[in-house]
Amino acid sequence: MPKRATTLTGAAGEHYVAYKLSALGYPTAMTRGGSPVIDLMVGDLSGSNTISIQVKTSNSAKRNYKRDKNKHKNHWEWDVGAKGKKLKGDSIFYAFVNLKGTPTKDKNPHPEVFIVPSSDVSKFLDRPMSRYMFWIKETDKDKYLEVWHHITDKLV
Repeated sequence: MPKRATTLTGAAGEHYVAYKLSALGYPTAMTRGGSPVIDLMVGDLSGSNTISIQVKTSNSAKRNYKRDKNKHKNHWEWDVGAKGKKLKGDSIFYAFVNLKGTPTKDKNPHPEVFIVPSSDVSKFLDRPMSRYMFWIKETDKDKYLEVWHHITDKLV
């Protein structure tokens, strides 16, 4: 199987998040032309509430440290870029997608999606960094993993 292009990895994440929100019953639109800040717009059925979502996707985001028995260093990580420091608001969220490798006929993993308020990302990045990466520690997994209600609660 050929190596997947980075743009296809990003597209897979965006389409997966759009699918999940649409399946939950929320109108979801992908921005045209690769908007540099927002990838998806999600609304309620009345059209009175909207949420903006920036999707970041990794083919394999999980980092395990086998020598550390406490697992406090295990984490998932995504490249966010410097714009993540400034992108924040009550109605802006990140969807961090871990594709968990390339699907094969023997292995077809479902992606993991971490829903994170933009203020959490901005706060995490508010320090000197040579490369703007966002990490979710294994100990914080339950705070963000598949918590679609963080978005849907805002659309009520």
